[in-house]
Amino acid sequence: MKKSILKARPGARVLVVARGSIGLYVCDMARALGASSVLYVDPDPEHRTLARSYGATTAEAIEPMPHAFDLAVEATGRVDQLALAVKSLAPEGICESAGNHFRPGELPLLDMYLTGVTLRVARDNVRNHIADALELAASGKVAPERVVSHVIDWEQLPDVLPGKHLKPVFVRDTTPPSTTG
Repeated sequence: MKKSILKARPGARVLVVARGSIGLYVCDMARALGASSVLYVDPDPEHRTLARSYGATTAEAIEPMPHAFDLAVEATGRVDQLALAVKSLAPEGICESAGNHFRPGELPLLDMYLTGVTLRVARDNVRNHIADALELAASGKVAPERVVSHVIDWEQLPDVLPGKHLKPVFVRDTTPPSTTG
């Protein structure tokens, strides 16, 4: 979630429809950047528990909630969930989709037109936002490390990666070998 979106809409009501780490990071950042409320929707009870620790209200699933949210973030890769997110936006609402949509589906284009929805479907251009992200991380207002599920040695990557992990972080020792003898 871009800092500029919440800066332009202080006190925004935020909907997060997700299946993992991206949505959890959004919960943490939305709270830190002044959202008045965050609803996190995810079928996974452990993810919902973590989202609640960031101050979000949670649900396993919802029906569209017309005009209930100013901002929505969809990170499921499911077009039906993207449609749910845009149907829940208030007039002039903004939806960011970070889901990898590989299957066809339909969006409620007439509803989006009548409501005046802005939709962005893309992976985030991190380089453009790195300064804001580092500033926010340094402020202590967010705790992204709580989303990390496992810290794993780089050499174990081929064996461990196929398993299910919320947010694994792989580390590699880049210390040059000692040349003293």
